[in-house]
Amino acid sequence: MNIQRRKPEGRFSPPFPFKKVLSGRAGSTYFELMIKFIVVITLMATVLSFLSIFTVYLNLNHMCGRIVRVIEMEGQVSDNVHDVFYRLKEQTGLSPIMTIEDVTYCDGQQRIQLRDTFTVKLKYNHFFTVFRPSSSPPIQIAIPMEVRITGMSERFWKLSE
Repeated sequence: MNIQRRKPEGRFSPPFPFKKVLSGRAGSTYFELMIKFIVVITLMATVLSFLSIFTVYLNLNHMCGRIVRVIEMEGQVSDNVHDVFYRLKEQTGLSPIMTIEDVTYCDGQQRIQLRDTFTVKLKYNHFFTVFRPSSSPPIQIAIPMEVRITGMSERFWKLSE
């Protein structure tokens, strides 16, 4: 019989020159852990910075809903609507552009008759900062946002003919 003797390292052991290299890796796990930790912290910071985009969109949506509700209750686009708009701009720190579309006024005073619909549109460009170097202006991406909400007047206007 042909009996082969195996070496003490075993059948699947690495070749001899790599054995010396692998045996000198005493502190490499520490560096691997540091690199993994830095990567995880960077990814978490990136995810948290993206949450600001959604917060801005939710604030914009809230502003538009409040403005629509004021117009529905009053049945007209009055100074009170613009006061609410400017107060919400101060509270949120956003400065969107407001337009009122798809509306039919029943007279020249911007009154909306009962059950007539209108649409309030808010447009805003949110600047997302990608990188902020110390010696030059920050690198930003402009993200255009637009919110449209349709409402219906709840006030009846008696017209003089």
